[in-house]
Amino acid sequence: MLSQKTRYAIRAMQHLADHYGQGPIQLAPIAEAQNIPAKFLTTILSELTRFGIVDSQRGKDGGYWLAVAPVDITYGDLIRIMRGSLALVPCASRFAHEKCKNCLEEGECRTRALMLEVRDRTADLLDGIRLSDRIDLVPAQEEDEAA
Repeated sequence: MLSQKTRYAIRAMQHLADHYGQGPIQLAPIAEAQNIPAKFLTTILSELTRFGIVDSQRGKDGGYWLAVAPVDITYGDLIRIMRGSLALVPCASRFAHEKCKNCLEEGECRTRALMLEVRDRTADLLDGIRLSDRIDLVPAQEEDEAA
């Protein structure tokens, strides 16, 4: 399950992608448009800035913008930045692997084998979807309500 922080990061990045190339966007309009608490959004955007996919400028004309083109950012990248891994369990993680405390031998654990397959299929899916693929897409529910 994705944490609230990761879901907010995805929404903030989608917002920045929708406005890519339009200059800095101040925090308040992002927070309001995406219904994200401003203080929490500051923390999230700072983290994304440290990873180099968001840039920021202070001051009256400051704000946040994508430092990388939306076509070069996948949802897999974004979730890995926020979670550290796409794996559902630590023993199946490539980047945050922890030996399972419940299994005697990882190589013989059928649950781990399943989780490795889930991780790989999830990675294939999320690494194939870029922020640019979702620019200006309105969720089906919102489209239905607008009609």
